Amino acid sequence: MNNQQKIRVCLIVEGAYPYVFGGVSIWIQQLISDLPEIDFVLWTVIPEKGQPYKFKLPGNVVEVEEIALSEKLRSGKRKRHVQSQWEIIRNFHNQLERGNVDQFESFCRQFVPHEPRALAPENLFRDFQGWQLITDKYNLHHPISPFVQYYWAWRAVHIPLFQMLQAPIPQADVYHAVSTGYAGFLGAIAKVVNRKPFLLTEHGIYTKEREIEINQSELYVGYQKRMWKKNFRGLARIAYAHADLIIALFRRNQEIQIQMGAPPERCQVIPNGIRVRDFQDIKPKPHKGFNVGFIGRMVPIKDVKNFIMAARIIKDEISAAHFYLIGPQEERDDYYQELLLMVDNLELKNEITFTGEVDVKKYFPILDVLCLSSIKEAQPLSVIEALVAGVPVVATDVGDVADILQNDGIVVSPKKPDKMAEGVIQFATDPKFRKRCIQWGRARARRDYDLDKIIQRYRELYQRYGTKEVVQWRA
Repeated sequence: MNNQQKIRVCLIVEGAYPYVFGGVSIWIQQLISDLPEIDFVLWTVIPEKGQPYKFKLPGNVVEVEEIALSEKLRSGKRKRHVQSQWEIIRNFHNQLERGNVDQFESFCRQFVPHEPRALAPENLFRDFQGWQLITDKYNLHHPISPFVQYYWAWRAVHIPLFQMLQAPIPQADVYHAVSTGYAGFLGAIAKVVNRKPFLLTEHGIYTKEREIEINQSELYVGYQKRMWKKNFRGLARIAYAHADLIIALFRRNQEIQIQMGAPPERCQVIPNGIRVRDFQDIKPKPHKGFNVGFIGRMVPIKDVKNFIMAARIIKDEISAAHFYLIGPQEERDDYYQELLLMVDNLELKNEITFTGEVDVKKYFPILDVLCLSSIKEAQPLSVIEALVAGVPVVATDVGDVADILQNDGIVVSPKKPDKMAEGVIQFATDPKFRKRCIQWGRARARRDYDLDKIIQRYRELYQRYGTKEVVQWRA
């Protein structure tokens, strides 16, 4: 690449930016906006075409390509094949079931459209060898299930994969997927076909998240659930095997990636961060009473009820306590109504303030403690913001909380309101402990979670990999 040319990065995104608000989408917007010297292509996997953007695209987004899962698979004529092609396809499936994805490159080249001998999906669905492959898998794994149901479940799992294999690949110097699943699959395909580096960043563990959704779903029966879960585990292995660098937000997730097949030597931790400069000058303001805050959406996964139960215990011990629930309420109005009823039943109406969606920086100066009561998180930025703002934290042991707080806060088990209350009461009654947590926590958060430093790390990665070439594949 000519040194005068801009590096071109293709960000591969499934079900998020720029169509959906959320942590991953905000991270992408910050990344692109803070790297104006780099051109970005968005390659997005979405449910259907025509979705409106929830973000204004920065000027350095030069191209957007969409793959809509609702669109019909492009039908093509069945092509003449040679027996060796079916041997490659069968060998890949057999190896994949053993956790081995070494044959993916050869498999991929049997279907990508520009290959001279590429097969069409119709070959897999209608050729004798394709039917033989499907029936063999049926007899091996699910012989007691009706074959018709198995066949349509098999098609439902595989058609999105053929959509990915058929999709035109945007040109880029680096391909960067922000999850495994379909995005990671596209990244692996792009590396195989275009011989360019592939980076993978996981904010959560996509495969685990999909498995939870599948287990809770009523759309699938048992063997169909197993089929979908096996599919997403296979996609993760393909992405891990082909990524030049695999990034997790924190150590626990990195350990899970390695357990799921990610090569340890290619794994790295780059955390999320905040604009430290926006929070580091916040000073406490004189105020009455002892104020305890909660920041987050009013939804079940944040377990706001746990916080309210803790508030009742705290109030019984600290009569001057007041509680601020800071965050939007509209996402789950039914849950919000349950919270209001709970506040009323616990006789806390005068002690709890629901602020709605506000600028949290205006509340940090009057908070004495921040609580996080979630049952699931990745890397909660509200905890980092509180540390930089000088507000001590009591938080549940989820995601990266323990590593963020270390010895500079109090970590408690989820769904233990008595333990959360004990933590708040300790901060209220032990000023020496409180002062130490504020001083050390603030210094460490400024050092380790400064978004400007984190963006610089990605800038250096793009510069390093944007000039690399991958060894040419030979048939």
